[in-house]
Amino acid sequence: MSQRETLLDSASEEDEDSPEREPSELESASSKPARQVRRGAVGAAVLAVVALGATAGVLLHQHRTFESAHDLEQRYLQTARQSVLDLTTISAATVDDDVARVLERSTGAFRDQFAERSDDFVSVVEQADVRATGSITEAGIENSDDSAASVLVAATSSVTNSSGAQEEPRVWRLRITLDNEDGTILVSDVEFVP
Repeated sequence: MSQRETLLDSASEEDEDSPEREPSELESASSKPARQVRRGAVGAAVLAVVALGATAGVLLHQHRTFESAHDLEQRYLQTARQSVLDLTTISAATVDDDVARVLERSTGAFRDQFAERSDDFVSVVEQADVRATGSITEAGIENSDDSAASVLVAATSSVTNSSGAQEEPRVWRLRITLDNEDGTILVSDVEFVP
């Protein structure tokens, strides 16, 4: 055997024969910071994942809230547009249905007043042989919340009657107040806006 092999064999025999050595203070001191760094990195990673999850949850909630509010605003706008069309599209031939449609989509004091005056309204429309066709120019929400909204609507109507009007344009600017009654949106007031 060569001298080198002999030295290696004797070194390995010494390692096998000697009892387990305690790590020296130097070895122990160098492994302690490494463990602390690993623990710190794991802790930071866990915190980052928790923060990311919380942020995603908050953003999802805000998105759903925004979508819900947007959907409600669209329903307010659609109801206001349709209500103005109902008020500006009237014919002597269908006046009873026209009045019924307005009453069906209204509530509160406005409904009560319109119902109270509906017989007179029907009589005037029939006597004057009115035919009016409305169209919406523009509509926008003035203010809204979960229970009510105020919508400004600009509309025109083309009016023909027995007094000589032939497709005369009429311009309307109306503030429509809407109430959200258990998910059903109804007109509670109509005001003319100068």
